[in-house]
Amino acid sequence: MTLLQRLCAALLAVLTGTAAAAPYDPPYEVPAAVAADEAALRTLLPAGSRLIHGPLALPFGAHERGWLLAWRAPEPEAGVAVWYLAPRPGDAAHWRLLRLRDPEPADAFFDIELRAAFATGPEGARDLVLLERYTRAAPAGGERHDSARVLRRDGDGVRAVPELESLLDGVVDAAEARRRLAPAYARLLPTVKAELAAAFASLPVDVVDLTRLERLQRLQPGHPLYEVDDAANGYLALRGDGGRPGYVAALFRQADGGAVVAVQQRWPDAQRTRLLRRDGAGWNDLTAALLPGWRDSDDCTLPRRGLTVACADGRRWTWDGRSFQPLPPSTTKSSPRSPRSTS
Repeated sequence: MTLLQRLCAALLAVLTGTAAAAPYDPPYEVPAAVAADEAALRTLLPAGSRLIHGPLALPFGAHERGWLLAWRAPEPEAGVAVWYLAPRPGDAAHWRLLRLRDPEPADAFFDIELRAAFATGPEGARDLVLLERYTRAAPAGGERHDSARVLRRDGDGVRAVPELESLLDGVVDAAEARRRLAPAYARLLPTVKAELAAAFASLPVDVVDLTRLERLQRLQPGHPLYEVDDAANGYLALRGDGGRPGYVAALFRQADGGAVVAVQQRWPDAQRTRLLRRDGAGWNDLTAALLPGWRDSDDCTLPRRGLTVACADGRRWTWDGRSFQPLPPSTTKSSPRSPRSTS
């Protein structure tokens, strides 16, 4: 069913007074204990609903684990809803709930079947694909149409990807859907050449709460949130928007040939700094070892040039190839809103 057909059906439902009632309103987040329990997840659904898919363990966006639930709502909504629960970065106690589809007014005119749900795309930037079948409720055996929703994480929410959905019109199975999507995903991610930019793209999601695609897009000159990617000095900065933080990162070479990546999340009135080193395919947080007594909320500026971290209260540290060594406090305190701030 095309978008125009859905809009026409929804308008007709409103005009005839048959539009579905307001959908069930679940909590924005759920306790981690509930998210880890399949039986408890079912208690989130409204009374009388029927679970038709899930909980399915599917990765989405920057998250490599999460649950998808699809259910058929009871009367008067009588449509299909799809939710996805993902861990909240940096908050082990809660999971975030994303509403991918609510019962819609047009549902009253169709029997809707969710034929398949799967995740696809590069690691750290996976989309969710929902293969749907719409069959006119009356007369029996009426018009049928197979379509798809391709959903991509966008900030704290999701958005549809119409150019990929159009590739799946009439597709009825996941294998064929993956085959048609493969060429698009092969060229999805922009490239970066700088070592720090590549490292930034692979940092854990609890350090950089952006998908790999969002990170690489923001590292392209011309993007509205791009600020600087100084490969020669191992420094980058990205602006924040919509209440989400900006990021500053700097590379510090180690005497053993490795490197430490310093990353700041920056809000207008706060920041958080972490020091990490790659360990095989993962990352180790070395903040406490390299900066004893450091508070990750300290208002400090990472250097674009040189090796000295300077804080707003005058404290300074310099990198010696193994750790950061304290320097005598500066008599001129640095401004908390320095030119390199992404606030």
